[in-house]
Amino acid sequence: MRKLPQTLSTFILSVILSLMVWFVAMREQNPPVEADYAPAIPIEIENLPPDTVIFGDVPDRVQLRLLAPQTSWDSIYPGKFRAWIDLSGLEPGLHEVPVQVQVSDTAISIRDKRPARVSVRLEPLLVTEVPIRIEVIDSPPVGYIARAPIFAPITTTVSGAAPQVSQVSYAAGEVYLRGAKDTVHRTVDLSARNPNGDVVTRITLNPAKVTVTVPVEQRFGYRDVSVRVRIKGEVASGYWISNITVSPSTVTVVGNPSALRELPGYVETLPVDVTNATANITERVALDLPQGISVVQAESGEGQILGGVQVTIQISAVEGGQTVQRAVQFQGLAEDLSAVARPAQVDVILSGPLPRLQSLTLQDVQVIANLFGLGVGTHQVKPTIVVPESLHVESIMPETVEVQISLRPSTPPPPYPTPTGVSVPR
Repeated sequence: MRKLPQTLSTFILSVILSLMVWFVAMREQNPPVEADYAPAIPIEIENLPPDTVIFGDVPDRVQLRLLAPQTSWDSIYPGKFRAWIDLSGLEPGLHEVPVQVQVSDTAISIRDKRPARVSVRLEPLLVTEVPIRIEVIDSPPVGYIARAPIFAPITTTVSGAAPQVSQVSYAAGEVYLRGAKDTVHRTVDLSARNPNGDVVTRITLNPAKVTVTVPVEQRFGYRDVSVRVRIKGEVASGYWISNITVSPSTVTVVGNPSALRELPGYVETLPVDVTNATANITERVALDLPQGISVVQAESGEGQILGGVQVTIQISAVEGGQTVQRAVQFQGLAEDLSAVARPAQVDVILSGPLPRLQSLTLQDVQVIANLFGLGVGTHQVKPTIVVPESLHVESIMPETVEVQISLRPSTPPPPYPTPTGVSVPR
């Protein structure tokens, strides 16, 4: 019994020494490492007081310095961490709030946080409603007028920090017409503006976009017409006119309304002489305009051109070409509407095998104007040419035709016989 305490103490000492040896061995195999963790951890915001809003920028990520065994470093990923700031109980004003971080791996210890605290400015939340103003930035083409924009809703809700929202007097949107000659539909972004028209930031608009319609109409006394090239003479024997192009193909004319109404939907150039031509002809040609009518604008990819149009007549050796004239047909016209094309016929220049060209019938070549979706009024339509598969359409003159659409007159009911056999109207 006297040796029992000595034996027990020896046993305990041996256990402690064994644990120390094991601990040293483990540290050598899996040493602790202290280093910065590269991916920054997102900072969540918790318990934002009701009817308040954060004003200004708050750091949204925290950089961590960790101490962890090598095995833990090998398995670290951002999902093991959660960082947040708690705003519960804070009043409007400027506050220093600690950044809190939690890690799921107990072997990992957080040595440092950057930032450890963040500055948060709280302001009362203000929500109000302001009118929407739409501004048309550019102008329509010459001869057209843009009416007042139409949009809905006419107000938007502004929310955010009271100092910012209190500056907002309206929300603005901008519309560009970009040369449109018909009604424009655009979806535009809204921006909050102060009374001076300056943009107010750090607020939220609802809705933040609005769909705007800007009616674009042709001015009274103006009209768009296509250009038709008048040819004089005959090309040299063994040659033919394989193509005719005119730039611009449509012009805007101005003049007496009654004279404009008399136009057939197109204007012609002065005659272009092709007598005995064997090569292409390119020249600027004046328009043969009726009395009291003038050109105010001619369109092309290069902008305005005054003083005539550019005409190019391609002269090719005969390999099989033919010019045919066909009436304009309509498709897609509503049953209660009627349509008239001006001109009623167009010239179609074809190329292909000569025998096939010589055997053409009226049904082989069709000029079709697609009127789907068009209503009462005057429209510029580019017709589609349908030809046999072996033939190719080189060009058509004019490229566009004016189509006048109107309501069909109602048909009165037929008379019915009286008992005496005399028909009288119903």
